[in-house]
Amino acid sequence: MGKNDKAGLGRALVRQHNQMIIESKEKGRFYQSQHKKVLESVTEVTDIDAIIEKAEEADRLFSLNAFEPKVPIALDGSSSSSDLPSKEKGEKQKEEEELHASSLRVPRRPKWYAGMSVDVLDANEKQSFLTWRRSLARLEENENLVLTPFEKNLDIWRQLWRVLERSDLIVMVVDARNPLFYRCPDLEIYAQELDKHKKTLLLVNKADLLPYSVREKWAQYFRLHEILFVFWSAKAASAALLGKTSSDPQSSIQESDDPDTKVYGRDELLARLQSEAEQIAKRRRNAGSSDVSSTDANSQGGSVSESSASNNVVVGFVGYPNVGKSSTINALVGQKRTGVTSTPGKTKHFQTLIISEELTLCDCPGLVFPSFTSSRYEMIASGVLPIDRMTEHRQAVQVVANRVPRQVIEDVYKIKLPKPKPYEPQSRPPLAAELLRSYCASRGYVASSGLPDETRAARQMLKDYIDGKLQHYQLPPGMTDDEEDNVGTSSDTSDVENTPADKNNNAPNLENVLDDLNSFDMANGLTSKKGTAKKPRAPHKLHKKPQRNKNRTWRVGNDNDDGMPVVRVFQKHVNAGSLKTV
Repeated sequence: MGKNDKAGLGRALVRQHNQMIIESKEKGRFYQSQHKKVLESVTEVTDIDAIIEKAEEADRLFSLNAFEPKVPIALDGSSSSSDLPSKEKGEKQKEEEELHASSLRVPRRPKWYAGMSVDVLDANEKQSFLTWRRSLARLEENENLVLTPFEKNLDIWRQLWRVLERSDLIVMVVDARNPLFYRCPDLEIYAQELDKHKKTLLLVNKADLLPYSVREKWAQYFRLHEILFVFWSAKAASAALLGKTSSDPQSSIQESDDPDTKVYGRDELLARLQSEAEQIAKRRRNAGSSDVSSTDANSQGGSVSESSASNNVVVGFVGYPNVGKSSTINALVGQKRTGVTSTPGKTKHFQTLIISEELTLCDCPGLVFPSFTSSRYEMIASGVLPIDRMTEHRQAVQVVANRVPRQVIEDVYKIKLPKPKPYEPQSRPPLAAELLRSYCASRGYVASSGLPDETRAARQMLKDYIDGKLQHYQLPPGMTDDEEDNVGTSSDTSDVENTPADKNNNAPNLENVLDDLNSFDMANGLTSKKGTAKKPRAPHKLHKKPQRNKNRTWRVGNDNDDGMPVVRVFQKHVNAGSLKTV
């Protein structure tokens, strides 16, 4: 083969590579010309961004002869509160949350038909989305409510609308350690509004981190509230697919014959999803295509009729970021088809994956649904908001300290936490400062300023908390843990006060309190040496004659203050003529 021969394999690969580079550059120029940005999740908006967005929407609505906005865009001012509410404020907050629970709605897609133009549809969607934002802004004006940061990018919600319209069965993936925190009841209502035959299945992921007794309690709670659920572990299924056994000591998968409490495997879950979706499609076909077209043609554009006409059923996966949707998809497909990372918001667009001729999976990007909460640091500790964007780390670590028992933290990290003072409640959780400084001291984390690197320690502890290294879980409402010795129990009674009998025994002594405060202030440089109280002199020394200050400047001193003695040698001047030669 000569040098001038251009039909070789190497030259063909080079030409293909160059062609791909040219196509990617042309595609980038096209998107730049169309002024299209990369799809990115937006949960927090600054004041400047809100003002600019409000001005753009006002200009657009004015051009369309629509009404002008009178309520400002949500600025997340109330959701950044770092102080936990008191008991009185907490009770009032719960009452307000129950009163306004129906106002936390998922944005609805406006009705559309086949002949509607793209510009009109886009304008209707933006106007409907802006109305939804105004309703949440009214809730944020209420001082007794704390609204969590929620998704504010319309394009992300459009991905959810497409997945809901395509799917026969909606699978909501939640974390098994706190399923109610990740569940969105209004999403189930919205799915029923699109099609009365649609169902929502609660896929309780990371169920291997729960003891069997806790799974039984959650199964009882779900059955009582008529919630369709399945226990599942994407990590264990991926390990079984590779022929490996789960080496995680925290996992507790126990075989059970009860289908409600067992942790499903890959094949069992695929069969369950396909059977549920086929039952939905069968009921839709039995209801008649004429009824479906008359009731749902305006909202879904005929997508339901197409899915019901064919034998292929579609299962859509939705949920919060970082709950394991992409990991579940990869485990069900059998290979890595979607990106997986611990940072929320990895999936940008919905993806359709064909499992077989009868089953298709649809993965939706993670969305942060609007909800009520005590603080936004709970969302950081739960993995919903990115840990790397955390600014105040102590508040987020305090959430971990309140949920994980003291003994579990000491056993996992091999550290010794400071015990509560004698005048403090002995059952109180460790403070964030105590936990971070003990962790930094054991790991040697020191910042450039010479102080403990609490930011690095906080990020590592939060990642361990999310990954399950620090065992914790929430029990269903109204249920208590029968196993008192179980160290993995997590409850909201971390700040429980002592009984009246204990209060008398642990009553704070005034001298101990003052000594502790003085030592704390001295250690942190909060008081000067001049301000410290001097000890009273003895009575026999009050009339002692003051001594005369002696001049001791001739003594040897240490100018460098390095603790080493300094010796000064004085050599007498000797004339050269006085030396004698021997």
